[in-house]
Amino acid sequence: MTVFTAVTISDRLLRCCLPLLLLLAMACRKQDIEPDPIGDPVPYTGPILNLKETLEKSPYTFFKAAWKKANIDNRLERAATNSFTIFAPTDKAFEQAGWTMEKISQASPEQLDTLLSFHISANQVHPASLAQVTGNLPLVTLLRAVLPGYDESKPYQYIVYAGVYHDSLYVNGRGVSKWGQALESTTATIYPIDVVLEKPMQDMLAFLQSDERFSFYLEACRINDSLYQDATPWSTTQLNTPIHTASGSSGGQFTLIVPTNEAFQKSGFHTIEDIREYNYRSLPLGDPDYDENHYYQYPRTSMDTLLLPNRMGYAGNFVAFNGVKNIYPVYFVNELMVNHRVSGMLMSPGALYGDAPVVYNLDFAAGNNQLGVKRLGSSSPRLPLAETNICLLNGVIHVVNEGLFMP
Repeated sequence: MTVFTAVTISDRLLRCCLPLLLLLAMACRKQDIEPDPIGDPVPYTGPILNLKETLEKSPYTFFKAAWKKANIDNRLERAATNSFTIFAPTDKAFEQAGWTMEKISQASPEQLDTLLSFHISANQVHPASLAQVTGNLPLVTLLRAVLPGYDESKPYQYIVYAGVYHDSLYVNGRGVSKWGQALESTTATIYPIDVVLEKPMQDMLAFLQSDERFSFYLEACRINDSLYQDATPWSTTQLNTPIHTASGSSGGQFTLIVPTNEAFQKSGFHTIEDIREYNYRSLPLGDPDYDENHYYQYPRTSMDTLLLPNRMGYAGNFVAFNGVKNIYPVYFVNELMVNHRVSGMLMSPGALYGDAPVVYNLDFAAGNNQLGVKRLGSSSPRLPLAETNICLLNGVIHVVNEGLFMP
């Protein structure tokens, strides 16, 4: 029988624990060793002045005076971010818009806050990043407003669309300054612009109703809606034309290419009665059902099928909201001239036993500094745009005068 003494047990414990103690000692020594630096230190070459200091050194006296009177510094503190993009009108831009230093001093802080907030986005976009964008980048501004038809808890958010085209900075489809003049601060990028930006005042419906040139289009929309409502009440929320919604937070923004009365007439619709008779060919509309690809399809009138490409196939909020955030399929001409991905773009992927995919069924091409448009896959000639970049609360309108986009 083996007899274990206290000394024997202690020796065995020491032999067992010794490797662990050595490892712990080595680990401690390794942590104390600082690795030698590799290479030379990289000097910081970015901006060193904060936003306030950068503005003070800038030459934009009108903008700075309006900024101080409106107390924009407090607004920026409430924005819950330290990152901004600012479009600063030059003194000449203020003067061309009818402003003087006296008018700025007499204006209320609220009036100036509304003016400047439309020029500021709580999202800093550096020039190098903006130059990489093919087309325009939507920037939600600090300006909010409760508009008719909106929930006060969800006010309308004003948006500007900025991009680089040729050698200029473009905002909302308009060249506003030569490229390469941005001022960088530690928390903001300031783009000087040669115009004072004007916020949109109307939605698409109000704009179209104010111009007799679009009476045929509005009547075509009204007849379409009445047929859906009379024959198939289940479809009214899906197929009502989106121009009847003032959009924003409730219905999104989109691009509408609207035909004039002359465009209808050049395509064979000489009177409203011709439009009505064309729609009646669709009756009865029938019921929604699954198609051969197992997508749930709603029937459409003949005229709606013809005009859906003009409004990007938009038939409800699903095009303007992807379940996580709003999307902004708003395309000004400077983008359509260079962004070839817009033609035939997949706007909504759809789902089996749900809605079918939505494709932007128009084809854009630039030539001779002019934009031509036709229906995707059509053999018809491209049509020029008669008027462009009409910025409205629920998107942008371009006008076509030479005909409809025929299949």
